[in-house]
Amino acid sequence: MNLQKSFKSLLSSQAAVFRRFAEHYDMVYFGKLHLDDEEHRIVRGVTVSTQHVDEHYCVGTIHNFDTILLKRTDTIIQPNSTHSEKYSWILMQIDLHSKYDHPHVFVDGGHHDELFYNALFVKFARLMKVDKALFGDNHSFTERFTAYTPPDALDDLPTIVGGEIGATMAQHFAHLDFEWFQDRLIIYSTGRMPTKHLLEHMLRAGLWLAEVLDTYGDKKIAAHGGADIQHNEQTV
Repeated sequence: MNLQKSFKSLLSSQAAVFRRFAEHYDMVYFGKLHLDDEEHRIVRGVTVSTQHVDEHYCVGTIHNFDTILLKRTDTIIQPNSTHSEKYSWILMQIDLHSKYDHPHVFVDGGHHDELFYNALFVKFARLMKVDKALFGDNHSFTERFTAYTPPDALDDLPTIVGGEIGATMAQHFAHLDFEWFQDRLIIYSTGRMPTKHLLEHMLRAGLWLAEVLDTYGDKKIAAHGGADIQHNEQTV
């Protein structure tokens, strides 16, 4: 088998994985998504750019959560240099039910390099690396994850991922990355081939964490007399 046929076979097998997952959960498979396509909702977050490519775009409702699944690739070029790196992610976005406006949080399991973060902090200048001491004795979480959030949102994070929640993330989902903001949660698998097992694992992680975030958000709203809480930060 020549290289071109091998590449086509790989693309076909990846498409089959997404199609079977979409069929199982009654999602609609759209294939490749163009950036100027106004009919479909673009998943934003830390990997969004003006030149990223989204493929295997699937949309549907799973266990009452509106869900988008896709594969994203992008090439990041180092400023003032010819050095570049190609990245690929499988993204699963879940719309949260709570009306709480979550501040921007990115939780990285050590799957990104310096070039990625240089570009990240240009796009999201207010994101800062959270000191591990803020999480207290939650060593299982801090040994596996690094968290980023705006400085005025530091109170939320250790409350959400402290104790058993952080320990569960570390024990069961350390090979994934997580991002949440406003009413959205994104689960990332970075640089891995799509498989049925991986997509199912991402879904389990996402549905579980969505419930955690919704519970936290509802409690915050209740504590403020039922009023929506808005966070003053840059648009994600």
